[in-house]
Amino acid sequence: MKLPHWFLAGLVASTSLYASAALAQNIDMRYSTLFSKLKQNVEEGHDDVKVAFFLLDQRDGSVCDVHKGWMRKDEHYEALIIPESNELDIPVDSNLRQANPDVTFVIDEGITCDVSMQVIARDHFDTSITQADVARLTPQMQVILSDLGGMFSDWFMPEVEGVVVHLSSELVDPIQLTNGTVVTVADKKAVLKLVDLAIAEKVDFPVSIVKVTPWLPRD
Repeated sequence: MKLPHWFLAGLVASTSLYASAALAQNIDMRYSTLFSKLKQNVEEGHDDVKVAFFLLDQRDGSVCDVHKGWMRKDEHYEALIIPESNELDIPVDSNLRQANPDVTFVIDEGITCDVSMQVIARDHFDTSITQADVARLTPQMQVILSDLGGMFSDWFMPEVEGVVVHLSSELVDPIQLTNGTVVTVADKKAVLKLVDLAIAEKVDFPVSIVKVTPWLPRD
């Protein structure tokens, strides 16, 4: 069974962005549109994974650099911290939901970025991930994806069977697992299927891990 494109793509919502300054452009959102998904991060049952928003360059899917961000409602203003990963790190707060401030992020001029919602591991992995990590994360990723998909998602959504490890740079040489499986890296991503990992196996990468997302079979 094939997962609908909109779900496989990480529940991507796109919008055209236009320059609002000489060398930069603003991306404006309303807090309420983000809160409906971000509220999953305070629900129980998936403490090790969360919903995260990124801006992806429409040309190649790379994460857009975010220079700064803030929330504003009338005279109230709050700057947002932009992490190294360029995640759109937005607080989850029911009071903010009621106030519904404008949320703004600043990126470079001349590019079009898509707002992408992803399920990612909360943990920071340096250059390795273990079989125990994958076994712990996959069922929690399943829970949060099912919650995001709604009451009918179990009818069409396949099980999360592994993780996608996003790396800081491309690799030339593939990664070989204990059972002999060769994992190739494409577009700075390596797929680790739980079934291929031996108990207590540790997978080392020669570069740093940026984030870890679910892997769902497409067929």
